[in-house]
Amino acid sequence: MIPLPTNLVQAILAIHLSMEMEELYAALGKYLDKLFGIQQFSCFLFNNESRCYSLDYSTIIENPYWEEIIFKEKEAPFTAFFDNEPLLFPTPLIWFGERFDMYWAHKLVHENETAAAIVFHEFPENIDEHDLSLRFLLRHFTTAMVRTTIYCEMRKLKEEHASRLNLINEMGTMVGSKSLEPVLATLMGMALKIMHAEVGSILLYNEEGNLATAIEWGLKEECLQALHFQDPDKTPFIEKISSSKEVFLARNLAEGQLSMQNEHYQINSISSFPLYTPHKSYGLLNVVNIDFNAIIDEQEIDTLKTISQLAATTIENHHLLKNIQTI
Repeated sequence: MIPLPTNLVQAILAIHLSMEMEELYAALGKYLDKLFGIQQFSCFLFNNESRCYSLDYSTIIENPYWEEIIFKEKEAPFTAFFDNEPLLFPTPLIWFGERFDMYWAHKLVHENETAAAIVFHEFPENIDEHDLSLRFLLRHFTTAMVRTTIYCEMRKLKEEHASRLNLINEMGTMVGSKSLEPVLATLMGMALKIMHAEVGSILLYNEEGNLATAIEWGLKEECLQALHFQDPDKTPFIEKISSSKEVFLARNLAEGQLSMQNEHYQINSISSFPLYTPHKSYGLLNVVNIDFNAIIDEQEIDTLKTISQLAATTIENHHLLKNIQTI
């Protein structure tokens, strides 16, 4: 067995010791330069679901452009380089009106699935002499990249989970609060943050059994009263949603599910969370004008639903305490 060159061993160790993508790319860049004299390169991650390449790192393209550079698999201009020799004369690639030369590209495969593609923007000198070493290094880089990506995703999920638990715990500590206003204000703030919304309100049932505004953060009650479903009876939004215990979410009112009966009010989206306990319904939490680009998953919906139910328990405790005091 032929021993590996010391510099190549150091490169492999540096790559596998990297736990962040920034560190991994830095290690790869350092040793591509040191071992092969390559300083200009870009790395495109491949999404096996969307079948698209997206730029994740580049030494010649400015960072703000990275997220915008995406190619469908069949349209990616560098795939023609796969399994071919480097070009003596480059193929130009035009991004945002600027030219970037491509000399060679290599598909990075992990367990028979495409993981990424690395593109060289300068001719790799002495490629024949170092071809095996370069491919060996890139194979280790691919393994490290997949591992690091999984690690970063797991850490992100863990952080998001911890953040959700913190919100639930914060509301949980307020269940025994004797004052209702701070609880409602906290709930409203959490709802706007979780749902990426601009404004909202909380409606509670009054002594007459009617919904009335308890807290208003930019969302007037008249706006909600003017919102109707597009059914034959033009059912008022508040009437239908308040009688349900299901979360309601409409990301685009233009789709026709709802209509606004008052031209003075304009909203593009709405989400409502009924406030109830096993014993009684207490009101409705509403947020409108959700950020169109925001990704809201089921876990975020479930988190706010849990927080809303904890708030409803606080409201119930407040009513019980009020009733006891009047006896």
